[in-house]
Amino acid sequence: MLRPVQKLLVMCRRFIALLLLCMPFAALRAENLSDWLQTTTTHLESIWDKGGNELYIPLYTYHMPYAYSQDKINQYTEYPMGIGFGRGLMNESGNWEGIYGMTFKDSHGIYQYMVGYGWIPMWNIGDSPDWKYGVGATAFIMSRQDIMNYIPFPGLLPIASISYKDLSIQTAYVPGGQNVGNVLFTWAKYNLP
Repeated sequence: MLRPVQKLLVMCRRFIALLLLCMPFAALRAENLSDWLQTTTTHLESIWDKGGNELYIPLYTYHMPYAYSQDKINQYTEYPMGIGFGRGLMNESGNWEGIYGMTFKDSHGIYQYMVGYGWIPMWNIGDSPDWKYGVGATAFIMSRQDIMNYIPFPGLLPIASISYKDLSIQTAYVPGGQNVGNVLFTWAKYNLP
């Protein structure tokens, strides 16, 4: 388990280094892009500074039966063993925001790596402030063996969440076609003390 975590940390460092290297060039090309990068960097730093530690545990990968034959589904790994860590907070609007890194086994049982940012508007369920639900999005950089042989690529996915106090169950939908995508990826997120 140590090796996948080490790979994830190396990928996170490379991603941050790439962002830092690109920022001066982006500032030279367009003033608006420079402003956007500065605002984004400041916002992510604020989440890191004000947020709390979060633990991510991948739980289940559901392949939509309309897109896969049962024989194909039987070949896949449904339990994506892995782990992730992040920093997250409930912002002044009552929405969750977080930055994270995660590694887990893909459908073929091979580790993949991702770092990203998530945003989910949250609402109370009934009158209880302990129960919340929400739907939002995550933007990320991912690295998989079966897609460009671990060359990182970006992605944007919708996510849904249901939470009780410090524990959340979150799901992302990966769109696709026949025998590709059309997957619900579910994980638990726990706010560490």
